Amino acid sequence: MTIKLPADQYIQVDGIKTRYWALGEKGSPVLFIHGQGGAVDYWYRNVFTIAQQHQVYALDWVGSGKSDKPQKTYTLDDLSRFIVRFMDAVRLSHASLIAGSVGGILALKIALQFPDKIDNLVLISIGGLGKEVAFPARLTSLPGVGELLNHPSPRAAKFMMQQCVYDPSPYLSNSEFMGLVLRNMSSEILQFQTRTFRTMGNFFGIKSEIWQPIRDRLSEIQSPTLIMWGKQDRAFPVGHAEVAAHGIPNAKLRLFDQCGHLPYLEYADEFNRAVLEFLPTHSKRQQSI
Repeated sequence: MTIKLPADQYIQVDGIKTRYWALGEKGSPVLFIHGQGGAVDYWYRNVFTIAQQHQVYALDWVGSGKSDKPQKTYTLDDLSRFIVRFMDAVRLSHASLIAGSVGGILALKIALQFPDKIDNLVLISIGGLGKEVAFPARLTSLPGVGELLNHPSPRAAKFMMQQCVYDPSPYLSNSEFMGLVLRNMSSEILQFQTRTFRTMGNFFGIKSEIWQPIRDRLSEIQSPTLIMWGKQDRAFPVGHAEVAAHGIPNAKLRLFDQCGHLPYLEYADEFNRAVLEFLPTHSKRQQSI
């Protein structure tokens, strides 16, 4: 099956050439935020469906996908500010955020710092709610080890999918999809994400100074929130979904069985339906263009 992708667009954000997608001409605005090591490409089963009812944006944040990959180290605060400035650059005064994995940490930071910019939150298998994180990620935090392990290869792409999804066989047998994975595992990307992870985690897991402030402030989240998680997620444990659901005042929880870290790929149809049912077609605020 051929993978269909929207047309790439580019815009300068803080001097960074930033790739993004924009599709859909009606409904409330939505911004997709991928996780660490991700890219807009992985939303290919979602953006066209959501764009039938919403104005959809998705970006490769700095260091990811086809956006520029500077040699400097970015913290999570740097990355969340980058996303806000992207919103400003495309004149997106407010939006609902659909964010996965580490992108979910960024979405929570934006919602806490810029609540007026956020309509609703869809948080998917997010990090930043406890120290627990997959062992391979912790291993790459070790000096020298991360540089040694993080090298692009078909074997590395296969290992990543084995870690990320409950049943990797449909993905591993799809040469076009595995080519997409390998394209998003260049040396530049892998080294950038190694540097980024070391600002937030170490061999023992996510640093307490990263997750504790977020977890302590969940009750301040004002936006209606949909939390979605795979019960067999190896990256961030499903117990963190309960933390978010109990901590965020206006939150709904949807769990997927026989599902790993990527429910938007593994159960795309169910995911899309849940998002469309959750998001209002028209925002209460008039989008300024």
